[in-house]
Amino acid sequence: MSTLALPALADRKVTLVWIMAIWSFVLFGFGADFARFVHEHPSPPFILALHGAFSVAWLGLVSTQIVLAESGKIRLHRKLGWATITVSAVMVPLGVVAAMVDMTRSVSHPDYAPQFLGEEFQDIFAFAVCTVAGVVTRKNRVDHSRFMVLAAVALMDVGPGRIATNLVSSAAPANPLEVWLTYYWGTALLLIGMLAWDLIKHRRVMRSTMLGAALLWGGEAIASVLYFTPAWKTAMAGLVRAWGWPG
Repeated sequence: MSTLALPALADRKVTLVWIMAIWSFVLFGFGADFARFVHEHPSPPFILALHGAFSVAWLGLVSTQIVLAESGKIRLHRKLGWATITVSAVMVPLGVVAAMVDMTRSVSHPDYAPQFLGEEFQDIFAFAVCTVAGVVTRKNRVDHSRFMVLAAVALMDVGPGRIATNLVSSAAPANPLEVWLTYYWGTALLLIGMLAWDLIKHRRVMRSTMLGAALLWGGEAIASVLYFTPAWKTAMAGLVRAWGWPG
């Protein structure tokens, strides 16, 4: 038996648990924010709806890919992989546009916080890196599956963030730690779960899990600090003014 087969077999079904946890965070988070979304005026522009549709489609594709891999339908998994890559490639620029449009729409709101773009850009960057890593390691099931799950983890903080701000406290964060606890607590739970699985099941942390956790936690720490950096806030406010398009 190959050296890759043992950990791959040991990982059976756990990727399904991880992706179901991500779906739970996202659905519960947006459910908590649904009332505000329905009564928002003016209504969100088409570009934001398009971004939401692509995000759901991407997560659906990755979930389907996991089910296919777990059920041994590798040939179909590989064919559908090209569709996943295509949607992933669209997600990056679409995510940037959606972030800029959403921030431009909130300029006149009392809670306008252009520095929050750091969180948005961090998510997109981590998503892109993990997705590329997933493609590069597609012949190594252990790393490939983890990197694709990590790409989903990079985007899922919108769910826990909405849970925190809608169900726990709507007050603006007062320091970098509060930023991290508000928006990234769900990401931390998933990453800790993945790291614990590696240590318990494999007695070591897999390369992909370690690199993904370092990328996500490092980016989140930087974004949380930048949130309170005056120069960053000024730069992002200038970027929003230059962008100017509210969708």
